[in-house]
Amino acid sequence: MTEHLDSHALQRTVERRAAARATFIEWVDERYSYRSLVDDVQKCCALFDVRGLARGARILILTGNERIAVSIFMAALLDGHVPIMLTPETPGSRVKAIAKLTKPALMVVDRSSLAGQDWIPPERVIAVSAASRRSDGILDRLWRAGPAKNSFEDQLRDLSGRQPRCDSKPDDLAYVLFTSGTTSAPKGVMVTHRNLFAQLETLSRVFAYDNTSAIFNGMVLAHGDGLVQGPVLALANGCRLIRPPAFSAPTLEQHLNLVRAKRATHFITVPTVYSFIDRYARHADYFEADEFIALISVAAKLENQLWRRLEDRFGRPVYNMYGLTETVASALYAGPGPDLGPVGTIGKPIDIDIRLVRPDGTPASEGEVGEIWLHGENVSPGYFANLAATAERYEGGWLKTGDLAIRRSDGAYEIRGRIKTIIMCGGFLINPEELDEVLMSHPAVVEVASVGLPDNDFGEIAVSAVVLDTAADEFELTEYCSRFLEPAMVPKRVFVVPSIPRGDAGKPQLEQLRALLAESIWREGADPASSDLAGVILNIASQTFRIPVAVLSLDSSPQTVARWDSFAHIALILNVEKHLQKRIATADALRIDSLRKLLEVVSGTS
Repeated sequence: MTEHLDSHALQRTVERRAAARATFIEWVDERYSYRSLVDDVQKCCALFDVRGLARGARILILTGNERIAVSIFMAALLDGHVPIMLTPETPGSRVKAIAKLTKPALMVVDRSSLAGQDWIPPERVIAVSAASRRSDGILDRLWRAGPAKNSFEDQLRDLSGRQPRCDSKPDDLAYVLFTSGTTSAPKGVMVTHRNLFAQLETLSRVFAYDNTSAIFNGMVLAHGDGLVQGPVLALANGCRLIRPPAFSAPTLEQHLNLVRAKRATHFITVPTVYSFIDRYARHADYFEADEFIALISVAAKLENQLWRRLEDRFGRPVYNMYGLTETVASALYAGPGPDLGPVGTIGKPIDIDIRLVRPDGTPASEGEVGEIWLHGENVSPGYFANLAATAERYEGGWLKTGDLAIRRSDGAYEIRGRIKTIIMCGGFLINPEELDEVLMSHPAVVEVASVGLPDNDFGEIAVSAVVLDTAADEFELTEYCSRFLEPAMVPKRVFVVPSIPRGDAGKPQLEQLRALLAESIWREGADPASSDLAGVILNIASQTFRIPVAVLSLDSSPQTVARWDSFAHIALILNVEKHLQKRIATADALRIDSLRKLLEVVSGTS
């Protein structure tokens, strides 16, 4: 990247790459060119005119068709409107609450998502016919929802496209991303053009992106790391984005082989996926191509031992980024190089100011724990139509992250916990991250999350939930903790669970975990000694997916069980191993595509 980024620069990049016949997005069997993007963006701008959208109008995007989602997002961004990207799986009640808050002038929604949503005004909707990306043009996939004299295509057939305006000011809203808040009070992060372009310039410089780059990123587009470090970052550099199919255990080898087949230069995913790659990947040559540059971990801290194993096995630089949606994507960077933090830290700040602040508001000294406050051009100004939440998290332009850290003598930072997750047990402060670190060092533990649960005597008690790789019980794990922690800090209970509930970006959902533990639903779901192995498998699957066993059969598969996603698949395999005290071989684990196949694997009949 050689020029200062803004809407005009973005548009010029698109036009240059279109003239060069470059590919913008590449799926497994389909390419989307910059030339097609130019056409689609211009048609979207004509669409905005037909619908009478005023400058700064909000556009809600809720479709599984990635080409349409990206095209409308880019058109809105360049034309001075405010896109709001949601996942297609967003519950209707949450969509309704977000729409009520943001009052979108236009909603682009999968037709299948409209069923039962009578509150959606037909005059503001464009329905997407299918999730297929195949199309000669974006307008072939759209039509007006509700009764109309003419189809949507008919209305626009005689309209020529229009160039996007590209005249937004730095402090104009670029987009709003909803990542937290309850259904009744959703919380949307406002990102301005200044925020977005400042972040894109930093990312491009730190990771050496240019128009020869190929970014391998299959994360959800409705989250900052999937959206910003996916199509937006690719467009900013005029490079190629590789969108693999959703990550899953049975397709792990195909997923990794795509890295080399598509000539990726940067691989971006979350620590949970890296952990699964470390455990089950058969080979070590996926990233050996000369053009490959970096393995990048986002959304959570990459554990030290996993980090070093990845470096040793694959022989490529590994990076970990610390950031929030409020910083667009990232704020601190760890990895090789003097300007970045070393392994075991969350990194050093780049293009952003940082403070560590004591509870009384005074600066923390070196080596002293303080809350991370951030200030810079990529820091969001606050939350959409939510002055109370903004006032709570911002002070004098500084974002109060809620994360506790120390500053080392080398300028890097180490996380020490979160203010809101601190456990007060009998007057003793416990950082759950410290419990997590100890338990993660146990050889049987592959995932852990610790929380505080209410207690009549102590106010709160520390409870840890662990996912195991090999057999271990609560007594062994508690004894292990006592070797490293003061007696008051040892968790009062350690539950072995099939999975840690996580959001689309892979982050632990702590409130959901608290509720699950408090309601004691993490019970053993089957008797390992039972002679009915099929019943055992069905019960374990029921517990893992958190659905009634009656709706499952041995023919159940990821295609028939909505909750059987990539993270649940990992949990299913690990939970079966735990219950049956049997290690499933890597080759077997990767070909499990139904409960029947799982039964065949564990019974030795496959």
